[in-house]
Amino acid sequence: MNRPEPTASERGLGETLRSAIESTLAAAERSAKAGSSAIAGGRRAELLDEIVRRGREARDEVTRRGQEAGAELTRRGQEAGAAIERRGQEARGEIAKRLEVLERRLASIEELLGTESKSKPEG
Repeated sequence: MNRPEPTASERGLGETLRSAIESTLAAAERSAKAGSSAIAGGRRAELLDEIVRRGREARDEVTRRGQEAGAELTRRGQEAGAAIERRGQEARGEIAKRLEVLERRLASIEELLGTESKSKPEG
């Protein structure tokens, strides 16, 4: 798998990490009592390369997971918005139906009142 060349800031971060690890290993090497516990220069470079490689892989994984999480949040937000829109349309339809029923009842009541007032003798 080909990876793009790291940017200047990524190279700077890697080099800073490498320098910190080298100084830590050098201090550990100086304090080692036996020659077998000291880390040879070539092996130290291999270990540093491995640490930097794993750090980059971890960064890439965190970036990938962050992008996936962001996409999932976007998808869920869109679904929630669509569900709210559907419920709003359903509620508007229900309100329109109830308003029609009320208008018919009011018209019926007005008609009854108009009929009653015409049939009553003035007195």
